[in-house]
Amino acid sequence: MKTDQEIRQLVLDIQGGRVFTHSQIPEGTDPSMVFMVLALMDEKAHDQLEAADSGMLYEYISAAGPRACNGMPIFMSMRHLSKADTKRVNTELQKLASFVETGETNAD
Repeated sequence: MKTDQEIRQLVLDIQGGRVFTHSQIPEGTDPSMVFMVLALMDEKAHDQLEAADSGMLYEYISAAGPRACNGMPIFMSMRHLSKADTKRVNTELQKLASFVETGETNAD
């Protein structure tokens, strides 16, 4: 699990456009076209990724290669979050978006 500070930083980096997540890949597009490591990993690594119960695949834009595919960056690396951490990130992204829209915080 990520610390609160790591989650906060990731949220700011996603909002700031410094991180590309799998949710930005159009439906029906193979994620391995963006995250090439998915296409190149062996069966054992793939099974470990499945067992990790990943909720979000992502990478920092600064790690993108020099080419793009259908307007999306191509990465030879990737990071992933657990489903629990993904839920935390999504909750914080929603709070940040609400604050940007209204200027009001949603105290929980």
